Formats: sequence, structure tokens, C-alpha cells
Amino acid sequence: MKITHNKYPNHNLATETERGENLGIDFILSSVLGITAVVIYFLLIDDYEYIPFKIKATAFLIYLVTRFVYYFVFELVFSRTPGKFQTQSKVVNKNGDKPNVIQLFTRSLSRFITLLSGISDDERAIHDQISNTFVVYDSQLKKVEARQYMIVLFNIIIALGWIYHFVETTFKSSLKFALLTALILATIYAFTVMFRRIGKK
Repeated sequence: MKITHNKYPNHNLATETERGENLGIDFILSSVLGITAVVIYFLLIDDYEYIPFKIKATAFLIYLVTRFVYYFVFELVFSRTPGKFQTQSKVVNKNGDKPNVIQLFTRSLSRFITLLSGISDDERAIHDQISNTFVVYDSQLKKVEARQYMIVLFNIIIALGWIYHFVETTFKSSLKFALLTALILATIYAFTVMFRRIGKK
């Protein structure tokens, strides 16, 4: 995606850097929510030793649906995802107004087939084109530091994981052992980030 402002001069399109930052923040947040939903789903299954293909496929579908809902709800309510709050950008239609429900639904659904947009010469991503929407920069928009909320969300998930670990006293499966390992690594990372932030102040 190459923003030249030549193809759509009437729209102050967000730059490649801003779009990239949006992608990074929103992918992380939506994936964390999606993985959390999948973990909850697996915790409801009694037999961890044998997980058939149908259950794995359902888990993957839960992950995708959670990410879809993340994008659709945020853009429907605010015209902005947390990433766009960070970069002061928003989603509009060709007239610069808020897109309708069908456009936003199409946009969120087609987002999963838009991986090659980053290397395209077009000024819009594939999901922008399919839904006939634009991501524009607006300096008048309130900027919200989404990274702060990412850190808070990350630490909340760690805390919930540790609570589950101490409530669940037995480790009868490799999945539970893997969860404990992930929690230990995530906790170390969280403390590292926290100390770095304190050191900068």
C-alpha cells in the first residue's frame, strides 16, 4: 500500500506508517481476545488428552469470530479501533461520513483476505476497496494511547491465569503444563516492560 494522495485527493488518507501501527495494535489486541476465548473453550472440555479435528476447527472458528467482532463493534460504534485511536485515524465512506452497517460488516469480514495489501501499489487495502471505505487521518480526533491499554489487558490476563493455576491444583495434562510455562514467561515479560517504563520516567 503506497499512499501518494494522487488517486484520492479528496481524502486525507492515513499514511503507511499509521496503517501499519493500526495493524500491529489491533492484531495484538484482537488476537489476545481471540486466544483467551479459545482457552476458555478448551477449559470447558474435560478430555485434554484427545482433541479431535472438529474441536480444533471449532476453536479456530471461535478465534476468527472473536477478531471479527472486535473490528466490527469498534468501527460500528466509534468508527475507530484502538489502533486508530492511537493514530488519530478513522473509517469513512466515499463522502467522508460514517459507513453504514453493511459496509462495516463487509469490511470486517474481508479483512481476513487482505494480507497482500501491504505490498500493493494501491492507496487502499483490499478490505477498504471491497467495502468502499477509506481510512483517513484527522488531527481533530482525540488521541488515546492504546499501548497503555494493551499493557493493562496483558497484565489482567496474566493475573487471571495465575488465579486459575492456583485454583487448579493438579497438572494431569501437557496443556496445563504448557499454560503454566506460558504464564511464567508472560510474567517475566510483564515485569521487564514495567521496569523499562519506570526507568524512562
